[in-house]
Amino acid sequence: MSALKKRARALEDEFAYQQEFMFKAQARRNALLGLWAANTMHRPDGDAYARELAMADVGAPDGAFNRVRADLRSAGVDCPDEELRDRMVVMLKDVARDMRGY
Repeated sequence: MSALKKRARALEDEFAYQQEFMFKAQARRNALLGLWAANTMHRPDGDAYARELAMADVGAPDGAFNRVRADLRSAGVDCPDEELRDRMVVMLKDVARDMRGY
């Protein structure tokens, strides 16, 4: 295998790793978001809600955000969109750091 082909293969492998890593990190972030939201809404089914939310982004790019925003509003909890997005960013950074081990 030529050096150019090896380099292309290495780049493809790195891209695949990054995509898988982000998928797992977003799923974990969504689960944490679900636990937080369930606690905020005083839901007794926090673990089940978190599991549902863990896969919410699979079907739509903003699936978890839209679901939590709608659920918070229907529960009468005031949480501005910017605050919710900021919380999601912080949670994703924390999860990614934990997954990397530092």
